Amino acid sequence: MSIRNLSPDVAMHHMLTALRPGPFADSLCIQPTASLDELRKKAAKYMQLEELREFLNQAHAVASGEKGKEEKERQGRSTNQGDRRRDNRGNQFSRYTP
Repeated sequence: MSIRNLSPDVAMHHMLTALRPGPFADSLCIQPTASLDELRKKAAKYMQLEELREFLNQAHAVASGEKGKEEKERQGRSTNQGDRRRDNRGNQFSRYTP
């Protein structure tokens, strides 16, 4: 959308008021940018940061899910091996001494 004779200060003010509360809006209030180009650069950096965090969270969730699978498989293996050992002991003797 284009507005004739729009002052950059007015544009930045309205942009700031339209932002959702969060780290990006907080950083702009603490250290305001001097121009719209600086604002765009700063916004791009925060977008990259958010995307990286999301990727790392997903990677962590996948890794922890795989660890959970491995642990379940190990537990399943150990219980199966324990059952086999018991079965073998039971078949070892057909008669017991009274």
